[in-house]
Amino acid sequence: MSLNAWIIALNPENPVALELKRTLEEQNIAAQIQPAVDGRKQMPALQGREQLSQDKAVIYRRTPLTSAEVGCYLSHYRLIQRAYEQGLSHICLFEDDVVAEPGLGDLLRGIVQLDENAHLVRLMSLKIRKRKIVQTLPAGYTLVRPLRGAVGTQGYVLNRAGMKKVLDFGATVYMPVDKLYDNFFLYGLNCFSVEPHAVYEISRATTVTKSKLAAKKNWKIELRWRMNKLSRSVQRRIHYWIRYDEYHPAKRPQKAIGKSKRIR
Repeated sequence: MSLNAWIIALNPENPVALELKRTLEEQNIAAQIQPAVDGRKQMPALQGREQLSQDKAVIYRRTPLTSAEVGCYLSHYRLIQRAYEQGLSHICLFEDDVVAEPGLGDLLRGIVQLDENAHLVRLMSLKIRKRKIVQTLPAGYTLVRPLRGAVGTQGYVLNRAGMKKVLDFGATVYMPVDKLYDNFFLYGLNCFSVEPHAVYEISRATTVTKSKLAAKKNWKIELRWRMNKLSRSVQRRIHYWIRYDEYHPAKRPQKAIGKSKRIR
């Protein structure tokens, strides 16, 4: 099984992205910089089976998606679709503001050897969660399974089964891309993480603008949002109940797991 690493960048000459590409290639990982979908000025045009549902977005979080959020989402989604159509067994996606930690290449080769149930493996996450320690990985890393969404799409690996699940469920765009993965319980995506983090992000101004104002509240929006939140909570609890042994025993990390300043 082989692994391709694609770095998503609005600017192909981004020095951080170029350095990551060089580092990966030095560790015998095939790496390319891929153009991002630019949603900074206007809503990106949709392709194929992609659908944008701002109504669902308002129900999900009481505010519509911005064009930049949709652009970020489609940047990931379309590369996953390309990888799947090319018949790749795994794809590793990076955003263009991350730096590799030592041993990343060996770790990625270890992730490729995991069984097919490891649909998605995050290389870093922004949220510290209770998690189950699953197994050791090369270069001093550990595979863990968080109880809740670990937040962030700075770097991750999807296997072929995971790609299919993301492509099927994610064709309708109504949440930010990291929330697509954090709602794994809605569509059976098995999400794992590595400790310590194998990459960290460079602090810089984001190009992904978010809605500053929630949609004008009224009782209909509030009721639909609360009902949706309750439904997802029930589905999450059922998911955990059915798969209890896959997530337990779980506890929080006892020491720092990464360098990114936004980890919380």
